[in-house]
This record gives sequence, C-alpha cells and structure tokens, in this order.
Amino acid sequence: MPGAIDGQVAGCTDSRANNYNPLATLNNGSCTYDVTFYSPPEKVNPITDSLLESSGLQMAGNYLWSFNDGGGQAAIYRIDTITNTLLQRVYLTGATNKDWEDIAFDGTYFYIGDFGNNANGARTDLKIYKFPYSAIPDYIANPMAIIPASQIEEINFIYSDQVQPPQPVHADSTKFDCEAMLVDNGKIHLFTKDWLTLNTTHYEIQSLAAGSYTAIKIDTLATNFLVTAADKAQGQRIVSLLGYQNIFPANHFMYLLSGYGADSFFNGNKRKIDLPDATIMGQAEGITFRNGTYGYISNEKFVRSAGPFTLTVTQKLRSFDISNFVSGLAIVYTFTGNGNWNLASNWSNNIIPPAIVTSGSEIIIDPAGGGQCILNIPYTLSQGASLIVKAGKNFIIQGNLTQQ
Repeated sequence: MPGAIDGQVAGCTDSRANNYNPLATLNNGSCTYDVTFYSPPEKVNPITDSLLESSGLQMAGNYLWSFNDGGGQAAIYRIDTITNTLLQRVYLTGATNKDWEDIAFDGTYFYIGDFGNNANGARTDLKIYKFPYSAIPDYIANPMAIIPASQIEEINFIYSDQVQPPQPVHADSTKFDCEAMLVDNGKIHLFTKDWLTLNTTHYEIQSLAAGSYTAIKIDTLATNFLVTAADKAQGQRIVSLLGYQNIFPANHFMYLLSGYGADSFFNGNKRKIDLPDATIMGQAEGITFRNGTYGYISNEKFVRSAGPFTLTVTQKLRSFDISNFVSGLAIVYTFTGNGNWNLASNWSNNIIPPAIVTSGSEIIIDPAGGGQCILNIPYTLSQGASLIVKAGKNFIIQGNLTQQ
C-alpha cells in the first residue's frame, strides 16, 4: 500500500489541517493549513523605558526576564507582567553585551546568546553565557544585583558549515546571523536569521557544559521571513519561531512546529500564523511561553521616518494563546509547593490539574525540599494521562485517587 510503513499509513495527522487524513497513523510532515491571521493582544504598553530594545524574553521563577539588544548593558531585567514594574536589574560581571539576541532557561540555568552576527557575518567570538538562577538574590531586598564572574560560564561555538576563519561580507548579507535559541533535552538549539535566503537553519550544540563546540547543522525551513526568537512550550512538543520580513511594512509571522520526531523540529507539522506588520507590532524580537499554550511577545521601540511623517511604535508586551492553532495538546502540571493539592500556589504557574486532563498529559509531584503533596480531595486520573512522583518526594493520599 502506498504510504504504508510496517502497517502504518503515512500522511497528515493534524485534524486542524486542510489535508487531514483520518486514516493516517504516521505523521510525515505533509500537513498544510489555511491562511490564518492572528493579532496578539496588547498586555503592557509601553514596557519600562529601561527596555527600549527588548531583544530576548524568558519566563523563569514566575517572572518575565528580558534584556536590551547589542551595545546595551550586560544585564537582564525582571519584570512584573501585571503591574509593568521593573523589579530587578541583574548585572553579569565580566560579560559584555556585544550583540545579545536571545535568552533560554532550563529550570536551573539561564543561557544568554551573544551571537548576533549581522554586521559582517565574520564574528569569531560567538558565545552563550550560562549562570544559575539561584545566583540571583531576592529582588525585594536586592533591586539591583550582581552575578559574580565565578558563577558565569561560557559556551563558545562555530558553525559546522561556515568556512573558518569566517570571511567578512556586507552588513545584513550573511546566512550565519542568529537571534533565536532554546534549550531542550540537554542541547542548545539555534535557529539562524538568514539574510540571503530568508530561510532558517536549525543547528545543535550537543552539550550544556562550558567549553568550545561546533554547532551541527540539522535541517533548514523555508520561512520566507527573518527569524528573531524561539521558544518551546512547557510540557509540549511545540516550538514557536517568531520573525518578520525586512521590507516595510515588515509583516510579522509565527511558525508553530508540532508533531515532530526526535530533535529535528522541522519534520512534523509546520503551521505559519500571519501577525500584524511593524506599524502594529513594532520590531518583535522576543517570545516566551508561560505554560503549554499561553505566552508573551515583546518588541523593540520602532521609529521610521518617511518625508515629513514619522511612525513611532513603543516597546510593548503582547500575550498570545496557541490553543486554537494546534491539536493534541498535552500539558505538564507540576506540584512544587508544600501542602494541599487544591491550593493553586502549590503548583507551577498556579495551574491545578483540572478534572479532565488531555491524554498524554503528566502530573508531576515534586514538592519543595522537605515538603509533601497532600491529595486532600477525590481525584480521577484521566485515561492516557500519567501521575509521576519524583524519587524521594512525599505524596500523601487523604482523598480518593482512581484511574480511568
């Protein structure tokens, strides 16, 4: 049978696609989608004036973190997304912001990518700064904090297919610029900003340890826009790429990558979402998920003059929700506090598992050190979902726990 592999039928398995095949059991990356326009709503306008060039965005510790583009201070900023309050400035001793472009967090460490390379494509000092989140003190007592150089590591790299030493080219005409990064499965994933083809190439640094590496070329995606940011949804096999076209009015786009296999990211579903242009979005260069479906987009302040007219778009924070654009969402709910199950404050991002969770979702019991999770209510674990108690952690069942 054509398309059959070991009894499986290859085809589009995404029910939201316009070529969905209900008989397909093996996703072959062939899904296509109707044109979809989405306007992420404004959440904060403007963001604090300390972030006129918000270039990277990351959720960590229930707070939003960002920094300014190249030439700014070697510092990250903690922001309250509700009040728009700048809560803390954190300076990295010994680091320089030559061209910081993206930030990632693996639950323990921050990673800051100093790998912008659009000036001439010939940087020989591409690097990623790494330091532990635990090195940042409480913001209330320390609104300005300093990370000592001893806590900061460097991950240096070159591209596997770039001639060494790199040869200079004209500004904005290299395929070895990069503004997008995420950390997943013990690896650093880079997505290039290719000025020549408007594609993006996925490279892997196959370690998180300090040192010097060759970033391995994995695959290329024809985006037809410049990729400026990337993130992976918490608890999901979903990656989002953000970017824009470099011709005014600079239409913006978001790619949602799902249903992929291994670490290739580009071999599954590839849904392109049209966003507003620069007159609305400014120059959007930061994206982060807050949970499995919801997150934020930030833009640099954008100013463009044409004759007697000047267009100014302030630095803003927008929210987005992808739940209407992807299928088969599985969510990870993590108990991180101490005490009763039904207290939202005991769960990561204050999200308690609902009565019915999506098949494939996980409930992870991981109380704070010395704490315990008390199931004080009756709860039924949905079919296809799993409950995992981390080794050495205490899970006490006072109510009833049943599984469908």
